[in-house]
Amino acid sequence: MAFKIHIGMRKIKSILAVIVSFVIWQLLRCVLPTLEMHPTFAYVYSIIEMRESVQKTNDFGKLRIMATLIGLIIGLAFVTASFYLTPKMTSELLQATIELVFVLLAALFSLCVAEIFGCKDFCGAAAIITVICIVSRHQEDIYFYAIMRVVQTLIGVISAVIINLCIRSKKA
Repeated sequence: MAFKIHIGMRKIKSILAVIVSFVIWQLLRCVLPTLEMHPTFAYVYSIIEMRESVQKTNDFGKLRIMATLIGLIIGLAFVTASFYLTPKMTSELLQATIELVFVLLAALFSLCVAEIFGCKDFCGAAAIITVICIVSRHQEDIYFYAIMRVVQTLIGVISAVIINLCIRSKKA
């Protein structure tokens, strides 16, 4: 069985965008030398947001950034509320039930707000980010994590735009 692999410009541009994300992240680490977080989301979004044209990369990138911000703001608001509203109970079942209610309400709220702000296909991304914030609320610094998530999203989208500006597809 023979496999034919086609490595086209979009694949090459995606890999170059990951390299640009890496370079930007390393420059950021020069300013913040204690930054140890891996730039996973910068890499992911530099690949996901690679589109066939600069305009589409810009358009989709803006929507992704907006959805990320909506998801994080709502997620952090619910995390903060949960610290004050969730009673410290001995019953793990009751605690888990309350957390589930928070997750469901926050996800629904994120979906609605993202839709109101015109995030189109990225409403689900906003809800996912909200849920991640809530279930990750026991991390050491959830607020720092949230800021870095936005920074990494920006880096990924900017990297895709830079590569799309530098290497234009013949089709676009």
